[in-house]
Amino acid sequence: MVHDENTKVKITLDKDLIFKSFFEFTETSKILIDETLDKTGQMKGPDAATLLGMAVISCLSASFIFCLNKRNLSLDDLEAEADISFYNTEKGYERIKRIDVKIIPKTDDPDVLKRIEQCTREMRSGDMYFEETCIITPSIREGIDINVKIINKHSATS
Repeated sequence: MVHDENTKVKITLDKDLIFKSFFEFTETSKILIDETLDKTGQMKGPDAATLLGMAVISCLSASFIFCLNKRNLSLDDLEAEADISFYNTEKGYERIKRIDVKIIPKTDDPDVLKRIEQCTREMRSGDMYFEETCIITPSIREGIDINVKIINKHSATS
């Protein structure tokens, strides 16, 4: 759960507000990121807010399971969901206000239930113990520095 080096991601424009992101994984080689916010249900893939929610619940779920695995314990199953709330700025721009996360571990094992209590105990920061190993959630809470450059490349014309 630790990155040894920087990670780069790349997208290319597919059409309109739909982008392709390419990966070097065996199960998924590309994903379409659809920023059209098409209300007809015809979106080609998740939008950026959905991907952020997925990143948050994936990271928190992995950290939660990692906490259990430290004691060689495992779950029967786990579900997680993120409810992403939005608001509009004074200028009318949409922003993410809050992400409410539910993690639903499934087990009847008393040892696992005891460890779940340990992993979810609240620390002085107000966060739960298992959240410490999640790379995404604390980064968002603390604020991520984002540096933007526009590099103008002219389209090849024939």
